[in-house]
Amino acid sequence: MEQVIEKRRHPRQNVVSAVMVAPNGHQHSAQLMDVSLGGARVGLPDDWIPSDGATLRLFFFADTAHEIVLAVRVRRVAIDHLGLEFAPQQDEQIEHLLEVLCHC
Repeated sequence: MEQVIEKRRHPRQNVVSAVMVAPNGHQHSAQLMDVSLGGARVGLPDDWIPSDGATLRLFFFADTAHEIVLAVRVRRVAIDHLGLEFAPQQDEQIEHLLEVLCHC
């Protein structure tokens, strides 16, 4: 049997949570599928398809009193999901997000 080698810098954590994707002030509901220190994979919103390289804001409504907002860049647009990369210099917010979502 062939062994699969993980090539990602940051391991993914499977998560199911609602998020909002916000390009240019408009908000679109989406489903968070997984998250890592480097980015997130979210379901493709029904009413909008971004272009590769677009910069967005991603709103997480986890078990906190306030939403967590991160800047992201679209790295991949697939048939049913988006691959998003977190913008640099957000390490503290990303680590807080992972603690809240994954308890890790």
